[in-house]
Amino acid sequence: MECPENERVYELRAVRGRWAGFSLLEVLMVLLIAMVLFAIGLPAFLRMWHTIQLSDAANRVADTLRLTRYEAIRQNKSIECIIQPSGANPGMTVMWVDSNPNTTLDPTEQRILLGNGGNLLPAGSVPNTSGLIALAVGTVGTTNPSPGGSAVWFDARGAVKPPTSVNVFYLNSLAAPEVGFRAVLLMPTGSLQIWSADTSGNWTAVR
Repeated sequence: MECPENERVYELRAVRGRWAGFSLLEVLMVLLIAMVLFAIGLPAFLRMWHTIQLSDAANRVADTLRLTRYEAIRQNKSIECIIQPSGANPGMTVMWVDSNPNTTLDPTEQRILLGNGGNLLPAGSVPNTSGLIALAVGTVGTTNPSPGGSAVWFDARGAVKPPTSVNVFYLNSLAAPEVGFRAVLLMPTGSLQIWSADTSGNWTAVR
Protein backbone atom coordinates (compact mmCIF):
# COMPACT_ATOMS: atom_id res chain seq x y z
CA MET A 1 0.00 0.00 0.00
CA GLU A 2 1.34 3.39 -0.99
CA CYS A 3 1.81 6.08 1.59
CA PRO A 4 -0.65 9.03 1.38
CA GLU A 5 2.33 11.34 1.33
CA ASN A 6 3.63 9.66 -1.84
CA GLU A 7 0.22 10.07 -3.44
CA ARG A 8 0.30 13.80 -2.73
CA VAL A 9 3.79 14.04 -4.28
CA TYR A 10 2.57 12.30 -7.44
CA GLU A 11 -0.42 14.66 -7.63
CA LEU A 12 1.83 17.74 -7.29
CA ARG A 13 4.13 16.42 -10.02
CA ALA A 14 1.16 15.86 -12.31
CA VAL A 15 -0.10 19.40 -11.76
CA ARG A 16 3.35 20.85 -12.39
CA GLY A 17 3.57 18.82 -15.60
CA ARG A 18 0.30 20.20 -16.86
CA TRP A 19 1.44 23.83 -16.22
CA ALA A 20 5.10 23.44 -17.14
CA GLY A 21 4.76 25.20 -20.53
CA PHE A 22 2.57 26.22 -23.45
CA SER A 23 1.64 24.18 -26.43
CA LEU A 24 2.70 25.29 -29.91
CA LEU A 25 -0.92 26.10 -30.75
CA GLU A 26 -1.24 28.40 -27.73
CA VAL A 27 1.96 30.26 -28.65
CA LEU A 28 0.78 30.71 -32.24
CA MET A 29 -2.61 32.03 -31.08
CA VAL A 30 -0.94 34.60 -28.82
CA LEU A 31 1.35 35.71 -31.67
CA LEU A 32 -1.60 35.98 -34.05
CA ILE A 33 -3.58 38.15 -31.61
CA ALA A 34 -0.52 40.36 -31.02
CA MET A 35 -0.01 40.82 -34.78
CA VAL A 36 -3.67 41.75 -35.31
CA LEU A 37 -3.54 44.33 -32.50
CA PHE A 38 -0.28 45.73 -33.88
CA ALA A 39 -1.75 46.02 -37.40
CA ILE A 40 -4.82 47.82 -36.04
CA GLY A 41 -2.85 50.23 -33.85
CA LEU A 42 0.07 51.03 -36.17
CA PRO A 43 -1.74 53.53 -38.48
CA ALA A 44 -3.09 55.47 -35.50
CA PHE A 45 0.34 55.51 -33.87
CA LEU A 46 2.03 56.74 -37.06
CA ARG A 47 -0.57 59.48 -37.52
CA MET A 48 -0.05 60.62 -33.94
CA TRP A 49 3.73 60.59 -34.44
CA HIS A 50 3.54 62.68 -37.64
CA THR A 51 1.16 65.13 -35.95
CA ILE A 52 3.62 65.55 -33.09
CA GLN A 53 6.46 66.14 -35.55
CA LEU A 54 4.48 68.82 -37.42
CA SER A 55 3.49 70.60 -34.22
CA ASP A 56 7.09 70.46 -33.02
CA ALA A 57 8.29 72.06 -36.27
CA ALA A 58 5.80 74.92 -35.83
CA ASN A 59 6.92 75.41 -32.23
CA ARG A 60 10.57 75.52 -33.31
CA VAL A 61 9.79 78.16 -35.96
CA ALA A 62 8.02 80.26 -33.31
CA ASP A 63 10.91 79.77 -30.85
CA THR A 64 13.47 80.88 -33.46
CA LEU A 65 11.49 84.03 -34.22
CA ARG A 66 11.09 84.70 -30.51
CA LEU A 67 14.82 84.25 -29.94
CA THR A 68 15.61 86.67 -32.79
CA ARG A 69 13.33 89.25 -31.20
CA TYR A 70 14.98 88.83 -27.79
CA GLU A 71 18.42 89.13 -29.38
CA ALA A 72 17.43 92.42 -31.07
CA ILE A 73 16.22 93.79 -27.75
CA ARG A 74 19.31 92.54 -25.90
CA GLN A 75 21.74 94.08 -28.40
CA ASN A 76 19.57 97.19 -28.84
CA LYS A 77 19.81 97.00 -32.62
CA SER A 78 18.07 95.46 -35.61
CA ILE A 79 18.57 91.69 -35.97
CA GLU A 80 17.17 89.40 -38.67
CA CYS A 81 15.97 85.82 -38.79
CA ILE A 82 17.10 84.32 -42.09
CA ILE A 83 15.33 81.51 -43.95
CA GLN A 84 17.11 79.56 -46.71
CA PRO A 85 17.25 76.10 -48.27
CA SER A 86 19.93 74.07 -46.53
CA GLY A 87 22.92 73.50 -48.80
CA ALA A 88 24.25 70.68 -46.61
CA ASN A 89 20.85 68.97 -46.30
CA PRO A 90 18.95 68.89 -49.64
CA GLY A 91 15.21 69.22 -49.25
CA MET A 92 15.50 70.87 -45.84
CA THR A 93 15.10 74.50 -44.79
CA VAL A 94 17.38 76.26 -42.32
CA MET A 95 16.29 79.17 -40.14
CA TRP A 96 18.78 81.02 -38.00
CA VAL A 97 19.26 84.07 -35.81
CA ASP A 98 21.82 86.27 -37.57
CA SER A 99 23.08 87.72 -34.31
CA ASN A 100 26.37 89.29 -35.67
CA PRO A 101 24.73 90.29 -38.23
CA ASN A 102 26.62 89.29 -41.39
CA THR A 103 23.99 87.23 -43.33
CA THR A 104 26.22 84.16 -42.84
CA LEU A 105 25.33 81.15 -40.71
CA ASP A 106 28.08 81.07 -38.07
CA PRO A 107 28.74 78.08 -35.79
CA THR A 108 27.67 79.96 -32.66
CA GLU A 109 24.32 81.16 -34.04
CA GLN A 110 21.07 79.46 -33.09
CA ARG A 111 19.49 77.53 -35.96
CA ILE A 112 16.81 74.97 -36.77
CA LEU A 113 16.47 72.51 -39.66
CA LEU A 114 13.02 71.80 -41.08
CA GLY A 115 12.51 68.63 -43.10
CA ASN A 116 10.00 65.92 -43.95
CA GLY A 117 8.35 66.00 -40.52
CA GLY A 118 7.41 69.66 -40.94
CA ASN A 119 8.68 72.16 -43.50
CA LEU A 120 7.76 75.64 -44.72
CA LEU A 121 5.36 76.06 -47.63
CA PRO A 122 4.42 78.89 -49.98
CA ALA A 123 0.95 80.24 -49.25
CA GLY A 124 -0.36 79.09 -52.65
CA SER A 125 -0.17 75.41 -51.63
CA VAL A 126 -2.20 75.84 -48.40
CA PRO A 127 -6.03 75.63 -48.41
CA ASN A 128 -8.26 78.41 -47.10
CA THR A 129 -5.54 80.90 -46.14
CA SER A 130 -8.14 83.64 -46.42
CA GLY A 131 -10.16 81.88 -43.72
CA LEU A 132 -7.15 81.87 -41.41
CA ILE A 133 -6.43 85.55 -42.03
CA ALA A 134 -10.07 86.50 -41.41
CA LEU A 135 -10.06 84.62 -38.10
CA ALA A 136 -6.62 85.66 -36.89
CA VAL A 137 -5.89 89.17 -38.11
CA GLY A 138 -8.97 90.59 -39.85
CA THR A 139 -8.16 93.19 -42.48
CA VAL A 140 -4.45 93.62 -41.71
CA GLY A 141 -2.15 92.80 -44.65
CA THR A 142 -0.07 89.64 -44.57
CA THR A 143 3.30 88.49 -45.89
CA ASN A 144 4.34 84.88 -46.50
CA PRO A 145 8.15 84.68 -46.10
CA SER A 146 9.53 82.48 -48.89
CA PRO A 147 11.12 79.14 -47.91
CA GLY A 148 13.41 79.67 -50.89
CA GLY A 149 15.14 82.64 -49.26
CA SER A 150 13.83 85.45 -47.09
CA ALA A 151 14.39 87.27 -43.81
CA VAL A 152 12.38 88.87 -41.03
CA TRP A 153 13.82 91.89 -39.20
CA PHE A 154 13.21 92.96 -35.61
CA ASP A 155 14.12 96.43 -34.40
CA ALA A 156 15.69 97.33 -31.06
CA ARG A 157 12.24 97.47 -29.42
CA GLY A 158 11.37 93.96 -30.59
CA ALA A 159 8.84 95.03 -33.22
CA VAL A 160 8.87 93.63 -36.75
CA LYS A 161 10.60 95.93 -39.22
CA PRO A 162 8.79 97.40 -41.10
CA PRO A 163 5.66 96.87 -38.94
CA THR A 164 3.14 97.03 -41.78
CA SER A 165 1.88 93.46 -42.08
CA VAL A 166 1.57 90.08 -40.37
CA ASN A 167 4.18 87.49 -41.38
CA VAL A 168 2.61 84.04 -41.80
CA PHE A 169 4.75 80.89 -41.91
CA TYR A 170 2.86 77.86 -43.26
CA LEU A 171 4.05 74.30 -42.57
CA ASN A 172 3.03 70.76 -43.42
CA SER A 173 4.47 67.27 -43.21
CA LEU A 174 5.94 65.97 -46.45
CA ALA A 175 6.04 62.50 -44.90
CA ALA A 176 2.33 62.55 -43.97
CA PRO A 177 0.32 65.31 -45.71
CA GLU A 178 -2.87 63.89 -44.23
CA VAL A 179 -2.10 65.36 -40.80
CA GLY A 180 -2.91 68.84 -42.11
CA PHE A 181 -1.18 72.18 -41.72
CA ARG A 182 0.25 74.57 -39.15
CA ALA A 183 0.63 78.34 -39.37
CA VAL A 184 2.91 80.54 -37.27
CA LEU A 185 1.72 84.15 -37.26
CA LEU A 186 4.19 86.89 -36.39
CA MET A 187 2.37 90.12 -35.52
CA PRO A 188 3.90 93.55 -36.19
CA THR A 189 4.45 94.00 -32.44
CA GLY A 190 6.52 90.80 -32.30
CA SER A 191 3.89 88.60 -30.63
CA LEU A 192 3.28 85.11 -32.01
CA GLN A 193 0.32 82.81 -32.64
CA ILE A 194 0.19 79.18 -33.79
CA TRP A 195 -2.80 77.84 -35.73
CA SER A 196 -3.72 74.34 -36.89
CA ALA A 197 -5.81 73.09 -39.81
CA ASP A 198 -6.94 69.81 -41.31
CA THR A 199 -6.42 69.05 -44.99
CA SER A 200 -9.55 71.05 -45.89
CA GLY A 201 -8.21 74.21 -44.26
CA ASN A 202 -10.47 74.40 -41.19
CA TRP A 203 -8.31 76.60 -38.96
CA THR A 204 -8.27 76.65 -35.16
CA ALA A 205 -5.98 78.52 -32.77
CA VAL A 206 -3.46 76.38 -30.89
CA ARG A 207 -1.88 79.18 -28.86
